[in-house]
Amino acid sequence: MNDSPEKPRLIPYGPPPRNELRLTTALQNVLRETQGEDRSEAPPKPLTLGLIIEITGERAFGVLMAFLCLPFVQPIPLPGLSIPFGVALMLLGAQIIIRKHRPWLPRRMLALKLPQKFGTRLIGFLAKVFRPLEKIVRPRFLLMQNPVAMGFVGLALLFDGFLLVFLPAFPGSNLVPAWIALVKILGITEEDGAALLTGTLLSTLLAVISVVLLVMSWHQVLAWLEKLF
Repeated sequence: MNDSPEKPRLIPYGPPPRNELRLTTALQNVLRETQGEDRSEAPPKPLTLGLIIEITGERAFGVLMAFLCLPFVQPIPLPGLSIPFGVALMLLGAQIIIRKHRPWLPRRMLALKLPQKFGTRLIGFLAKVFRPLEKIVRPRFLLMQNPVAMGFVGLALLFDGFLLVFLPAFPGSNLVPAWIALVKILGITEEDGAALLTGTLLSTLLAVISVVLLVMSWHQVLAWLEKLF
């Protein structure tokens, strides 16, 4: 009989070392789980949305939304992912509006996954970009954590997901909505009301610009139709 103590399972969402962002720590923990570093016998698990929810529990909202935005923080378009990941971001934004405490996604979306090497590189890139923010982002401006304010945050995330779904797939098309969503996601995971407010205002500005461009395009179409007929 083996009396040796069982190897402890990875604590999925604990205090970050030094001043590291909790979002970065959680994403790295998810990667370690998929690489099998914290399991003595079980094989590594695929990097899926369902696994993120399983590992991060109550913190899953912020980590899951960050994972959905990760493929689009670089300029190469990914039309095969932008639609399902954008729809998933819209669903999570709607759940934040109604103050749902644990994220829900359809089974097919929970099975969506990224290649391990691609996910590793993206999370490493994100950690490098976020490193300068570690001394800036912190719990503050807790007024933005109230239900009304979080309703606007959820609405802004829903709009970001809408843009990921419907923007044409050309280089850099998804960069802006993905990074604006990440600003709000940082606010959620780090409890930083300033980041929540900034991200929501940026989404509002982007929505206004989008409406103006649509109206201008519609007027141009009407003018072209008048000339044609």
